[in-house]
Amino acid sequence: MTAARILLLDEAKEDLRDLDGTARRIVAKGIEELRTEPAQRGAPLGSRGAGNLTGLRKLVVGNREFRIVYDVRDDGTIVVVWVIGRRADDQVYRLAVSRLETYRADPQKTAILRQLLDTAWGR
Repeated sequence: MTAARILLLDEAKEDLRDLDGTARRIVAKGIEELRTEPAQRGAPLGSRGAGNLTGLRKLVVGNREFRIVYDVRDDGTIVVVWVIGRRADDQVYRLAVSRLETYRADPQKTAILRQLLDTAWGR
């Protein structure tokens, strides 16, 4: 099986940079695990509080301290990481809802996501 390509939204890259060194290594290792069978890893998300995260998955890493919220493209070859954060008070999920809404509503953000995916698919 071909390893999935991992794409991090710019915001997710910032999330990763904001972590301290130890946390960053733990999360990076979790992201690497998504290269194989990403649709089987983590757990599916659904409606959460203020929004709907159906279609996204969460991978829990670091003794349940961190969440990686991601999307697996239909053919399983591309993973888009939307949010990386600490578990604290479901903030990571509220941030995921906010980012999804922003990318859906903002044509410039939608174009950025489309460009990321087209590049990953080699289009």
